[in-house]
Formats: sequence, C-alpha cells, structure tokens
Amino acid sequence: MANHEQPETKLETHSAVYYHWRVWELTGLMRPPGVSSLRYVVYSIAVNLMVTVLFPLSLLARLLFTTNMAGLCENLTITITDIVANLKFANVYMVRKQLHEIRSLLRLMDARAMLVGDPEEVSALRREVNIAQSTFRTFASIFVFGTTLSCIRVVVRPDRELLYPAWFGVDWMHSTGNYVLINIYQLFGLVVQAIQNCASDSYPPAFLCLLTGHMRALELRVRRIGSRPEKSSTIAQSYEVWREHVYQELVECIRDLMRVHRLREIIQRVLSGACMAQFACSAAVQCTVAMHFLYMADEHDHTAMIISIVFFLAVTLEVFVICYFGDRMRTQSEALCDAFYDCNWVEQLPKFKRELIFTLARTQRPSLIYAGNYIALSLETFEQVMRFTYSVFTLLLRAK
Repeated sequence: MANHEQPETKLETHSAVYYHWRVWELTGLMRPPGVSSLRYVVYSIAVNLMVTVLFPLSLLARLLFTTNMAGLCENLTITITDIVANLKFANVYMVRKQLHEIRSLLRLMDARAMLVGDPEEVSALRREVNIAQSTFRTFASIFVFGTTLSCIRVVVRPDRELLYPAWFGVDWMHSTGNYVLINIYQLFGLVVQAIQNCASDSYPPAFLCLLTGHMRALELRVRRIGSRPEKSSTIAQSYEVWREHVYQELVECIRDLMRVHRLREIIQRVLSGACMAQFACSAAVQCTVAMHFLYMADEHDHTAMIISIVFFLAVTLEVFVICYFGDRMRTQSEALCDAFYDCNWVEQLPKFKRELIFTLARTQRPSLIYAGNYIALSLETFEQVMRFTYSVFTLLLRAK
C-alpha cells in the first residue's frame, strides 16, 4: 500500500521541463549522468556540425542562388525560420548554467511546499507541471504534422524535389544516388531540427508555468497567515504565543517570496534572448509569407500554399503562446500581492505590520518577463503584433 502512495507524496516541479531536458541531452547540450565526457563531446560536435550548422548553411546557399521572386520568398521563409530556431537552440547552450540554477532552486521550493503540506498548494503546482508537459506535446504534434506534410509534398510531386530547397553542390536531378542520399540527409536533419525546435519553442511556456505555479502556491500560503487555529492547540495556548507564531509564518513567506523573485530573475535571463528572437522571426516570416501568398504563389501548387499558411500560423502561434503564458504569470503575481493585503494582519504584532508594509512596497509592481529586456510578454503585446501584421497585410493587398 505504501508503494502506491509514494508517487503522490513526491513533488518535482522540474519535471515540467522533463521532455526538454531529454531533447537537450539527445542533441548534445546537456551531458546525461553516467556518460563519458569525451564521448559526449564527440557526439555533440558530430550532431551539431551535421545538422545545426550544415542544415541552415545549405538553405542559405540555396537562397543566394535563387533567381525568381517566388522561390526567393519561399526559401526566405524557411531560411529565416531555421536560422532563428538555431539561434534559440544556441541560446540554450549559453544559459545552461542558469538552467541548472533553476533546477536547484526548484528543489528548494518543492521541499518547502512539501514541508507546508497543503494539498491545494501541491495540486496547483502539479497542475502547472501538467500544462507545461501538454504544451510540449502540442508543439510536438505540430512539428510532426509539418514534417509529414513536407514528406508528402515530395512523394506526390511528379518531378524530383527536395524536402526543403537547399544547395549541396552536386547534381541530384540526374543522379538517383545523389537524390536519395540528399533526401535521407534532409529527412535526418529535418527530424533533428524539429526536435530541437519543439524544445526551443515550448521551454519558455514551461518555465512561465513553473513561475506561475510557485506564485500560486505562495499566494495560498500567504492568505492563510493569521488564520485562527481550530479550538485549542499548543500554538493557541496564549494570544501572544499565537501572534509570535504568525510573525514567524510571515517571515518564512517573505523568504519564499525572495525565492520566487530569484526564480523570476533567472527565468528573465534565460528567456530574454529566445523570446526576442521569436518576435523578430515572427515579424519577418509573416511579412515574407504575405508577399509570397499574395503575389508569387502558384495557384496550382496547393501544397506550397498550404506550407506558406502553416508557416504563417506557426510563427503566430509561437508568439501567442509565450504572450499568453506571460500574461497568466502577470495575473498571478497580482493575485500574490493581493494575498498580503488579505491575510489577517489586524490582530498581529507591530513588527509583523512593519515587515508586511515593507513587503507590500516591494510587490506593488506586477512581475513581467521581457523579450530583449524591453518587450513585455503579455496579451497586449500580442495584440500589438497582430495589429502590425494586419496593417502590413492591408498595405500589400492595396498595392497588389
């Protein structure tokens, strides 16, 4: 019976990025425990040279050799998306120390939640973990669909065509061997890149979920401060003893708040560059796809039009997701601030009220994560992005 209950008593919120961590290990960013350092370095260099470096270079080379505007728009969309995806992937390597720091900090915060032992807090944390994992699976489904669509396009075309327009310096149109080898390489590179991109696109929402969950747990903890114990207990033996105990509860919650602020600061450093790259990529791809779709797309090439629409929706969805989860986190930070007002402070010691005032002064401004330390991740930002996209699309439509 104890074995069945053990999973329910364990809390590990870092499992929200479990899939991402496995991807980073698989693609050469995080060395798994028990693996030789030298062997993993050789593996990491080989995989990233073959895919992370060579794959976008082949796309960029093809872009330079493109002579018609329709092909330029189609290739530019793919090339921009792939290069930005690789930059986000490289950003993970640059912030790997912060990722390990987040992992250690989450263990402390999980231990604190289990020590408090409130079922509602634990449930709120597990709910955010489930949301983060579901977001990864959703992105994985989208990438599987996109990869499958590219493969179907090659199969149904009457003439020879690559999975993605790229330049390899060999004649694959008239050589079956070259054609097969290049498509095998492209399929391998496409799968690896899809896995990398899936993790890169879904780890910002995952970390925002973690931050939201721990804010929610602390909110519930703060709201209970000063609540009267039921009947008589050792804590309620005297009024002064009870008030001193409540003061200690506030001090512990303030320490928890400092950990939440520390977690937000680290996540800000981790997400700033990646989210800024995503905003830039979204703007560039949306404009390029609009140009291609309105002016140069072949009306009979339905698969090319579908791929253009998929790219447009994909980059828009990526921006919406990070803005949505950023907005959730902001709303939760406001609820956490309100919780300090709602605790039972009226009956407490003067030192309790003094600490509470200082804490309220530090929590007046809602927490936000900024892309590039400038653009707030919020639904208002997404609305501005969509207005800009609509304005550009309308301008192109009038000029057509």
